Amino acid sequence: MIKIIFALMLLIKISFANCIGMVKNFYGDVKVKRNNKLLPVSKGFKLQNNDLIITDSKSGVGLIFKDGSTLSLGEKSIFSIKRYLFAPKDKKFDIDLKLKKGKAAFSSGKIGKLSPESLKFEVPQGIIGIRGTKFLVEVKGK
Repeated sequence: MIKIIFALMLLIKISFANCIGMVKNFYGDVKVKRNNKLLPVSKGFKLQNNDLIITDSKSGVGLIFKDGSTLSLGEKSIFSIKRYLFAPKDKKFDIDLKLKKGKAAFSSGKIGKLSPESLKFEVPQGIIGIRGTKFLVEVKGK
């Protein structure tokens, strides 16, 4: 019986190992493109590195990452999680995000305090340097 419980716990841990955050809330039509597949989001949807989040018109989504950073996307947004690493025990931190189109509100979490230089937020015309702060940004596109 103990072996079964241990195996189950290990399986649960492995299934969430790639999880870097989750969908806190959403409205309208929001999808995540992962491995060339479009997946509809739901509350609690687990985010992974290389996810592309797409919001349709009259849609939006609120995300929360493992370090407590939060991100809200407005309608007609395209947002990429290029890289996310939060390993405080190993002192390894790296967030590389990109807003390709749309509106975003971002608030940094623990990484912004522990290693602000590890946090990058890219927009088509440059990179926003984040030093433990909150900001709003809009990228107009086609």
